[in-house]
Amino acid sequence: MIRDFSNEIVVSLKDRLRDVRHLIRASRKDSEPATQDLPDMLLGKAARVMDKALTAAETISISLVSQDPAAHSTTIEACSLDIYFPADTAKGEARFRRDVYYLTKRLLSVLGSRNALIHESTFTSVHTAMIRRHGVLLYEARDGDLRHISDACARLAIELQSQYQSAHIPLPGYTEQRPELKSQHLCFSSIALAIALATYADHEPGGERLVDSALLALQARQEKFDAAIEATDRAKTLAALFAFLIPHLP
Repeated sequence: MIRDFSNEIVVSLKDRLRDVRHLIRASRKDSEPATQDLPDMLLGKAARVMDKALTAAETISISLVSQDPAAHSTTIEACSLDIYFPADTAKGEARFRRDVYYLTKRLLSVLGSRNALIHESTFTSVHTAMIRRHGVLLYEARDGDLRHISDACARLAIELQSQYQSAHIPLPGYTEQRPELKSQHLCFSSIALAIALATYADHEPGGERLVDSALLALQARQEKFDAAIEATDRAKTLAALFAFLIPHLP
């Protein structure tokens, strides 16, 4: 069965489809054909057709290889550290990778980056790095203590942004820049803060929009957030900001 493929193969397949679709969308938006090329109208139509075809291909690939196809059509919300880093690390990694991919896609779009290139494999690397480098913080956060949760999720925000920024882009001819650093930091800090909120509340989110609340809270304290990101000890300063915000957010 196709669903018996390893997660690594499945993630790689979906990421390569996204690479091609991303190039099509970038060309559709930015290309200016030379006089000897097809008319601009035809190029635009071809790009739209290819975009739709690749979107359909991704949908089909999800239906064939995903362990939970229905989850891809639902609204994803951040869950707790216990969900993402349980004793069964493989199960937690799959949920973390899926959720953070869709949350990143959603937030970067809200922040103005509508064609940002995002790979699920980046978040596999983040999950591995958190266990390897910050396992003690993850363990301490299980006690529900506000400071411990804030420390772990501040490190998570930094790992998310660092891994995304340094991820290899396997696209020849790719010229677009990643979203600006300010958007990256806001996006990934909002996701990490939302995970902290879910962990502190000690239940899976119901109707709460944790990520949206986290983003608005950080934007409302933009000066403090900017200072935390630019601080020499970013993890400590960001953790302090998270610890201040968590009790006041849903």
